[in-house]
Amino acid sequence: MRNTIILAVIAIALAAYVYFVEIKGGEQKAKEKEIAGKLFNFKKDSIDHIIIKKNGQTFEFVKKEDAWQIVQPIQTLADESPINSVLYSLSNTKKIRSFSASGKNLATYGLGDQSIKVQFSGKGVPEQWIKIGDRTPVGGNVFVSSDDSTVVIVASSIKSAMDKSLFDWRDKKAIHFKKDQVKEFTLKNPHGKFHFVKDGNNWRLTKPIETRGDNSNINAVLNKLEYGRIKAVAAETPKNLAKYGLSAPAYRIELFSGLEKARSGVSFSRLKGNKAYGKDDARPHIFEVDSFFVKPFKKKLYDFRDKYIAKFNRNEAQRIKLLYNSELMIFEKDSSNNWLLSTGEKAKNYKISNLISNLNNLKAQQFVDDHPRNLKKYGLEPPRGMVEVYNDKDEKILVLLVGRDKNDDYFYAQVPELKAVVTFKKADLEKIFPKKEDLIEKPKTEKSEETEKSKGEEKADQ
Repeated sequence: MRNTIILAVIAIALAAYVYFVEIKGGEQKAKEKEIAGKLFNFKKDSIDHIIIKKNGQTFEFVKKEDAWQIVQPIQTLADESPINSVLYSLSNTKKIRSFSASGKNLATYGLGDQSIKVQFSGKGVPEQWIKIGDRTPVGGNVFVSSDDSTVVIVASSIKSAMDKSLFDWRDKKAIHFKKDQVKEFTLKNPHGKFHFVKDGNNWRLTKPIETRGDNSNINAVLNKLEYGRIKAVAAETPKNLAKYGLSAPAYRIELFSGLEKARSGVSFSRLKGNKAYGKDDARPHIFEVDSFFVKPFKKKLYDFRDKYIAKFNRNEAQRIKLLYNSELMIFEKDSSNNWLLSTGEKAKNYKISNLISNLNNLKAQQFVDDHPRNLKKYGLEPPRGMVEVYNDKDEKILVLLVGRDKNDDYFYAQVPELKAVVTFKKADLEKIFPKKEDLIEKPKTEKSEETEKSKGEEKADQ
């Protein structure tokens, strides 16, 4: 028993030694080795002040309220991406090889006056500096020094991160805003002035007419402002906006954000070749964008309005009336979710589903008259065709009127709730008014019943 206890104590002691000395000690040594192999040891989020000097230029950056700003040579917002590259390079670059050098010898490695000098400091990080010199003749690395007595060879990515122009460092957004906070906005372009209002997850067009908006084209305007980037800065503090076509801009966008609908705005000139000028109301500089940037702003009324004629919640459809050329068909769902014709015949469920989908996907090709006074001239009073869809409360969730054909390719139509008279493709007519025989299940003949009975008996015999 005593020997067992002694062995157990030895085993515990050995396990403790392995854990604390070998495992934990090994981890600590590995961590110390990793730290010793780096140029600097700090957390990149702790830095709030950076100065980069090169070729007589000085770029100074300060972090205020979690946002980086340029304070030299101009005062403006900085682009977070290149600043993060600087911080990543300083905090992660590893030493490849070191050797002693000083005085004039430093210049032979590009570490004299021609070097890029970087100074940085932050919370818990005293001011430190590093010089970045020439690339190594072999290996594609670079020479650096942080004490003027030792040259260190490191990966060249650190020089790429620092060696940038003013435009590289500066913020390149045309306007600053939070897309998800925009409640409404206006757009003026050569085709008119449009006002959009957020309605849940959708957009409504309220000017020049009141109607549903085309979410895709409306969101494209905000997406371009959010994710698009300027190509150049034309002037820092322009005195004459007319020189840039901005005294009477071709495109003007005003955003109203948050509960208080705070206003912000940006203007763009007409395109000259592939270039247009722009200006944010909140900042003094004039910038340049290309034709691709301006493209979403150039849309017409047709582009900004919803083209779907017969939108409704397809899952609510319980009864459908189809009237075309005086022929009426009424379909209704039974308790088993099967569709039946009012005469009792069973409908093909997938065909009715296709019909509902075709109605939902029916698109206007042209908006003919937003405020029609005479529906007769379009063949809509009385209509040539009509679709009515009801829910389980027997409420109409869609009424679609179909009029005469405009020409060989289009028919007139109207959803009375939306008022506007539109046209849709003639090819879509058969999709919303299919033939009865295509919708109804064919009744089984006596011969087919006997065949089914025979197959059942053969299966039973087996």
